[in-house]
Amino acid sequence: MGERLMHLFLAVAIVAPFVCALAVAVSLVLAKNWLSESRVASIIRLGLTISVLASLASIATYLGAFGSPIRGEIEYGNWLAVGDYEIPLTLLVDPGALVFSLLASVLTLLVARFSRTYLHKEPGFDRFFFLIGIFAAGTQLVAFAGALDLFFAGWELIGISSALFIGFFHERDEPVRSSVRAFATYRLCDMGLLIAIVTVHELLGSTKLSALNSAGSLPVLESSAIAALLLLAAMGKSAQLPFSGWLPRAMEGPTPSSALFYGAVSIHAGLYLLLRVSSVIEVAPYVAALGVVVGVATALYASAVARIHTDAKGALAHATLAQIGLILAEICLGLTTLALVHLSFHAMLRVYQYLRTPNMIHDAHTAGHGHHHSGSGWLTKLAPKTSERVYAAALHRWRLDERIDAAVAPALTLARWLDRVDHRVRNSLSLDPRT
Repeated sequence: MGERLMHLFLAVAIVAPFVCALAVAVSLVLAKNWLSESRVASIIRLGLTISVLASLASIATYLGAFGSPIRGEIEYGNWLAVGDYEIPLTLLVDPGALVFSLLASVLTLLVARFSRTYLHKEPGFDRFFFLIGIFAAGTQLVAFAGALDLFFAGWELIGISSALFIGFFHERDEPVRSSVRAFATYRLCDMGLLIAIVTVHELLGSTKLSALNSAGSLPVLESSAIAALLLLAAMGKSAQLPFSGWLPRAMEGPTPSSALFYGAVSIHAGLYLLLRVSSVIEVAPYVAALGVVVGVATALYASAVARIHTDAKGALAHATLAQIGLILAEICLGLTTLALVHLSFHAMLRVYQYLRTPNMIHDAHTAGHGHHHSGSGWLTKLAPKTSERVYAAALHRWRLDERIDAAVAPALTLARWLDRVDHRVRNSLSLDPRT
């Protein structure tokens, strides 16, 4: 009985937001009259509420409220089977999955309720709520995925909705450019997860997360390669150095999406990936050491930028990034329980701060309740010239975007040259004189 209920609750938690989002999309296409804001919001909130309740029911089933406790892998068969290769429909129920599922579902429902008023009469209102439903389904799939293939499916739903939210105000050039940059960063780093999936299948015979527990039996080079690929994917999604440049640009989206994605859930998805594959990180000490260095470096970089940033959302984004770097270091040091607790409370704090930001700015302008810091910091007292250099570098975010652009410029130049060659070859082979 308990196992059947767990099968049902997990499926509902994942599918309900997606079905409601699909219902909104179909209704918008088929309806003769445009759906009202209240109806669109109600349909999506229904799916999100069902997802929250299903997540709570899964916790109850895990604890044994409906019979014996149901834990571990929940099998649904195979999604795809080609020869020896299988994509298993396996979900994994453990404390980490349940915490992340409930955290993501509750915060998504909260932001959706906030957005109902915040985006009133906004031209993209329906599009916003449709993307919220898609995002919610992706986060639940990521939370419960018991195999890397399923995890990647949810990972991509989060990435696509993130890029579309950044470019939400597509009538302006800057949001579109920022969206493309974030999506390009995702694509680059997601190659790490894709290659890791194939490598894990070839070396361990299965992409289930449980199979990763035997990563210690692999040669050090192979286990380290898998860990490095997974770390690359996490660094891109969680905006760790040198892939941090897209995060301040992501603030071009609406404030509710910034709160949900870059304060609460999406920015933590890379960290959650590393928590799920921590058994691989443990047997790859050099990769773990690299993760600690990257996390600490990102924390220092983001802290310096946050202190002098003149934009409220940008400063908050870098403050978030500083904590993300510390959580990455905790995971790579093997402090996974501490990292999960840190992640959960940090997400709740940041979503409140992001949603409160417009009011804080308004209060500061109208009531003049700003806090003005006086006095010099310790670095200024110890090394004034170094302090000036650090201040100037932080003011320009260490020119991170310019350095990345310079690094990829040769590849872009080569791509444009190959494109011109391709056009010339096709034109020379064409029999149509008009081309």
